[in-house]
Amino acid sequence: MTNLGIKTAQKWLKDADAILVTASNGFSISEGLNLFANDEKLRTVLGDLVDKYHFQNLLNALSYHYTNKLDQWRAYARVSEYYVYNYHPGELMADLKKILGNKPSFIWTSNVDHHFKIGGFDNLLEIEGSWTSGVCSAHPQEHPVVSLNETLHQIYEKDQAGTLTEDDLPTCEECGAPIAMNVPGPTFRMNQEQVQGFKQFIEQYQDKNILVLELGIGPHNQLIKAPSMQLVASNSHAHYITINKGQLLIPDVIGERSIGFSSSIQEAFDALLTGKGELEIQGPAKPAPKLTPEQQAEQEKMLKQFYPSYMVDRGIRPGELTMYMTVDKDHPSYLHMIQDGQSLMYSLGDAAIVHCFTQDGQYYSVRLGLDKTKKEVHGFYVNAGTFIAIEDANDSGAGFSQVSAGISANASSELLVPRVDQLTKLFPNQKELIERLSVKQ
Repeated sequence: MTNLGIKTAQKWLKDADAILVTASNGFSISEGLNLFANDEKLRTVLGDLVDKYHFQNLLNALSYHYTNKLDQWRAYARVSEYYVYNYHPGELMADLKKILGNKPSFIWTSNVDHHFKIGGFDNLLEIEGSWTSGVCSAHPQEHPVVSLNETLHQIYEKDQAGTLTEDDLPTCEECGAPIAMNVPGPTFRMNQEQVQGFKQFIEQYQDKNILVLELGIGPHNQLIKAPSMQLVASNSHAHYITINKGQLLIPDVIGERSIGFSSSIQEAFDALLTGKGELEIQGPAKPAPKLTPEQQAEQEKMLKQFYPSYMVDRGIRPGELTMYMTVDKDHPSYLHMIQDGQSLMYSLGDAAIVHCFTQDGQYYSVRLGLDKTKKEVHGFYVNAGTFIAIEDANDSGAGFSQVSAGISANASSELLVPRVDQLTKLFPNQKELIERLSVKQ
């Protein structure tokens, strides 16, 4: 089974029209950069600053609120010198290039070490910035982003020589304000050229045979992991390969098109290149049993009680879907739970009345429409865990109401409905409403 999983992953890579590589801390750790480790390397990199500030790891040093600006830039420069200025792409980067071959590819990473760029990957989105760039602390959005690579090297050399002064610290050429490292924080500025490149890549390949190759991203990473899985879920031609030792997360909705390697990245790369390896592999899952025509008809009949007339279209974000739902006097959307949170928007027709029952025992209703004199709103957000029902206000003569809702492409297809007797106990004042807008059980 192990080799079968490897062969399947190789085939997916070979057949892919394009490959989106996603990477986080696990990839950096595989290259020897562990922001969380308290080891001998910490002293090798930071020297006397470890004892002076009692740093437990590199992340402490980089996020510390220094009152001494010289020490702040000493820390930055020492980390940059070791992990960026003296960085040389190794076996991992070389193997990644072999795996990607000549296929169109893009790197999407939350790593700030700039290793992919140094490694020769130009199609790149560093979503949390890079240690090699800086921004004006006073005008981060207006003044140009600057390269810090050579500046940090010069600071490091003067630090080692004992000649570093505040005059050596970088300032904005436009206004003279101190430069800040361009990483997440109040002055962070996203690289818009990278953003546009990523947007174009996704728009070009999101409907094609795209493969997501995920490297060292933990199961709770919502920044990159969640939207990339949504991208796969929204495209039946897409595939997903994740590599993360001991911590794999593959939702059922993409299980048939996913393989997980619970191993080091290097071990998985070796297996993908050679076709062999004794690795712990998860997936692909067996296809779910297909419904008979009679079961499909019954399922559709049940679904129409909650979404009487609907269509689903691709949203504006990768993996996001937009559902347009039409209700009328005789066909409301009966009470059901919103499991992942949802934005509801008025589209056209009569105003729509949305009845909401929250987990903390609150009932409220919202009129979706355009008439502010009737306290109507164009849209609002429903929190996860809320039971809702939607009905036509029948106030403009249209005879129907249409609303749109943003939904996650990998959301559960399971519908949760309340027990009428239990809901009426919690909301006795809305008993008539609950009984009218509940599916008869």
